[in-house]
Amino acid sequence: MALKGYHYTSKGSDFDSNNTQLERYTFKSDIVNQQYIVEILILEHDIYVAQFYLKNHRLSGKRFNLLLDNPIEKNNRHVLYVLNTITNICLDIYAKNPNASFGFMGAPTSKESNPKKNKANINPDRTIKNTKRHRVYSLYVKRYFSPEKFTHIVFNDSSCYLLKNNSNLKLDVSLSNDYHNELIKTKMSIN
Repeated sequence: MALKGYHYTSKGSDFDSNNTQLERYTFKSDIVNQQYIVEILILEHDIYVAQFYLKNHRLSGKRFNLLLDNPIEKNNRHVLYVLNTITNICLDIYAKNPNASFGFMGAPTSKESNPKKNKANINPDRTIKNTKRHRVYSLYVKRYFSPEKFTHIVFNDSSCYLLKNNSNLKLDVSLSNDYHNELIKTKMSIN
């Protein structure tokens, strides 16, 4: 079941700055004329963490937080296509690995990261509670990842989400929490 999105290309395997294995993909949006990079971090227990950013932000330490400035009339369709493209990549991974579980962290916007504007939602570990992206992604994945196949584990306090594959019997609650802590450690060391 491929969703209507952008055509993407696999760019192979690599390692991030924390020496975590990742698969890299790229796609170009003809709606906003921008190229994106998708990195799928590969964690233990068949957990794949999806993250993406604009290619022209690739050298920024805040690349996951930056937004594309574009007219609203283009934005809604474009955002849907981006999310569909990421989902198509995850579905391809799932087709190759039937035990794959998927995670993401809804990166905060600049405003959400600003203590003067959002102090109540900023945790001591610098994660942000219930970010806008987390809310959008959480609603989106409920549509395409059935609860019969995936348990939806929400970490609202850190804007993280885990789609735990129900056929992955190795991944229990304790390991899900370990995944969450590892993701936070990894993401906080990048920023």
